[in-house]
Amino acid sequence: MYEEQMKGRTESLKGQAEEAVGRFTDDDEMRDEGRARHAAGKLQANYGEKLDSVREATVKNPISALAIAGGVGVFLGILLGRR
Repeated sequence: MYEEQMKGRTESLKGQAEEAVGRFTDDDEMRDEGRARHAAGKLQANYGEKLDSVREATVKNPISALAIAGGVGVFLGILLGRR
C-alpha cells in the first residue's frame, strides 16, 4: 500500500470519528467537517489506488507508456504553440 492510500484512509477514519463525535455532542459544524474530511480521505485513497494502477501498467508495458507520454507531449506542444 502506497503513501497516498495510507494518507487517504487515515483522513477518512479521522473524518468518521469527527462525524461521530459531532453527532454525539449535537455539534452540526463538527459533524459536517467530519463528513467533509471523510469524503476527502476517500477521494485521496482512490487517487492513490489509481496512481498505483498506472505505476503497475507502466512497469508491465514501458513501451506503451512511452508512446502515450510522447503523444501527450506532442498534443500539448501543438496546443501551446498556437499562441
